[in-house]
Amino acid sequence: MPKTEWRVTLEQHHEGYITWEEHLQNQERLVKNRTNSEASVLSGPAREGMALLQGLLLCGGCGRKLTVRYQGNGGCYPTYECNWRRREGMATKTCMALRCESLDAAMAAQVVTALQPAQLTLATEAFKELEARDQAQTRQWEMRLERAAYEAQLAERRYEEVDPSHRLVAATLERRWNAALQHLEELKVQYAESQRQEARVATPEQKAQVLALAKDFPRLWRAPTTQAKDRKRMLRLLIKDITVERQPGAAQALLHVRWQGGACTEVIVDLPLKMADRLRYPTEMVERVRTLALTLCDAQIAAHLNEEGVRSAKGLPFNVSMIKWIRHRHGIPAPQLKGPDEFTVQQFCDRFGVSRHVVYYWIEREIVEARQLNQGSPYWIKLTPAKEQELEDWVRESSRIKTPQKCESLL
Repeated sequence: MPKTEWRVTLEQHHEGYITWEEHLQNQERLVKNRTNSEASVLSGPAREGMALLQGLLLCGGCGRKLTVRYQGNGGCYPTYECNWRRREGMATKTCMALRCESLDAAMAAQVVTALQPAQLTLATEAFKELEARDQAQTRQWEMRLERAAYEAQLAERRYEEVDPSHRLVAATLERRWNAALQHLEELKVQYAESQRQEARVATPEQKAQVLALAKDFPRLWRAPTTQAKDRKRMLRLLIKDITVERQPGAAQALLHVRWQGGACTEVIVDLPLKMADRLRYPTEMVERVRTLALTLCDAQIAAHLNEEGVRSAKGLPFNVSMIKWIRHRHGIPAPQLKGPDEFTVQQFCDRFGVSRHVVYYWIEREIVEARQLNQGSPYWIKLTPAKEQELEDWVRESSRIKTPQKCESLL
């Protein structure tokens, strides 16, 4: 039965195995160790696993906690995800799913930075100001109590000095005395409530220990013998919770960190790109190839980029096939390097009225002068007036080459 429904509570009724305070502490620890409690948004215990921020993350979209999902062979790829809406049938996909490596590394760097000696020195100086403020408030309470006690004593003396025969005066002074005593008791209760709060007073020894911790903490944090569960416990001593927001249109996450002391900071984390985005050539590279393709062929573009030390998306040197794929994918036309006095094979066919086989026969026998940028590229044929007259006589006198004029004469 919950404690709120108990009808009778008799503390110290009989001797127990543990004290009542230890029992309450154990009950509180059991409540914090629950991971499926409806009353608590975040789970309290630091559990095993590689996910460093387990139990500290909140979704910036729905406000629910982010759970950990271990993927891969043996669960070596942990992921933070918020699937509450999908689980409840309110959405068809998760709010967010983030790989743990980027978030854990960013928060580990924040924690190590926060515990630097310079930062702790500033914290101790701020702590001194809080101590002075607390001492001033305590002094004000003491003065109010002294004033109330003096008023109560003064009312008591006035009541004792009055003549008992003056009953009306005595009754009035008695009411004033009772009011003064009641006011004094109320102030004592309020003062006790204020003193029940945690005292913000640090001794010189404690301050020295805190500064010494800054020197040992980075070594302790990075030590291979420190287990993930111990790192999680250390994080919970410093961080209260972290709200995660995905940056729209960017591979970034915004972390709103709320520290145990009440301070809030924002951390921007760059998220790893998808494999397709990692292998996709950036816009600058595509425009660079587009510019070079105006005057250079594919082989020349690849050689030019390799001389500049530029590498492909996989970190490999460029070759002709890579340049061809970039031009095909982004619609970059081939370079127009044909001279004004050069003709293509089709133009040659139209000019002399022959088939492409005849033109290729002339190219293979080196009857005409032709050049090719690389294997597979089209031929560009150079034609001079003397060569043009020679080829026209060849076509007219040859009995093997069929032209449209010869076919009409046979008909």
